[in-house]
Amino acid sequence: MPRNRSIGKNHSRKRRKSSMFVSVSEEVQTYTARDGSLLPYRYFEGPADAALIFLHGITEPSLYLSTLGRYLADQGLATVYLPDLRGYGATPIRRGDIDYIGQLDDDLEDLIRHVQARQPGARIVFGGHSAGGATALRQTVRPIHDDVHAYLLLAPALSPSSPLDRKDKLVNESKVNVPKYALLMALNALGIHRWDHTVVYRRLTPKERLHGTESCSLSYRLALSRMVGSDYAKHLSRLAKPTFVLIGEDDEVFRAEAYEPLYRQYCSADVRVLPGHNHDQIIQTEQALAIVGEWLKEQLVKAEAIQ
Repeated sequence: MPRNRSIGKNHSRKRRKSSMFVSVSEEVQTYTARDGSLLPYRYFEGPADAALIFLHGITEPSLYLSTLGRYLADQGLATVYLPDLRGYGATPIRRGDIDYIGQLDDDLEDLIRHVQARQPGARIVFGGHSAGGATALRQTVRPIHDDVHAYLLLAPALSPSSPLDRKDKLVNESKVNVPKYALLMALNALGIHRWDHTVVYRRLTPKERLHGTESCSLSYRLALSRMVGSDYAKHLSRLAKPTFVLIGEDDEVFRAEAYEPLYRQYCSADVRVLPGHNHDQIIQTEQALAIVGEWLKEQLVKAEAIQ
């Protein structure tokens, strides 16, 4: 069960007053990756001493996370960075594809260095929603893990082989070409990467329900770079830092009841199941946003107390 999140009056982070902060504007900015590419992120300015880097799901760019970013910045909790990962967004280099397996990890390391240069000394909270959660968890075994203060995971994916995935998804608007996926993995094991650009994931949502900036067809190398592999225990075991996992009780993509026992097996993450919420409501409703904001405030207050 989640810990008590009550915070004493003398230690609360103050919300920005309207006279100082009328509204949070969403601004798309860019950072330079190691290959020279300019990669975009949505930017919500908040306090200089805390930064949240939060990653989007498997086909949507970061636009749908703007309510979350705006809320946390408006509460004066963190400056928020919502990157459109390589292969995503309004004008990607190549929609649904990257250059090599793991390039997203390199891009995220470059983004963290960008944030550190922009906000020297800031505590960095790293996380994501859905596939963004799995992409964030990939970083636990990389050098940038040492620079992360805490992890925020909302309805996070993990690995297709984990007990979190529903085998009978209540909403199935995607298709993974399992035979192609398996063949490409076998070729990779032999050191062959010639066909890593092959599309293995397709979103099947009708066109009239799309807004036009989704990445509905994903290459093998991009899809593989979004998820943790079958060795997910290695990643979860690295979560010794403050970690909050929030999943909706009515999540139609993942098994809400499987999160707490799985995470408890490998780490001491704070896992909470929120009644009346599905996969997307967990990043949209006032109740969910308030819970996330309270957890973030608690972590920053604790960090300030031990300085």
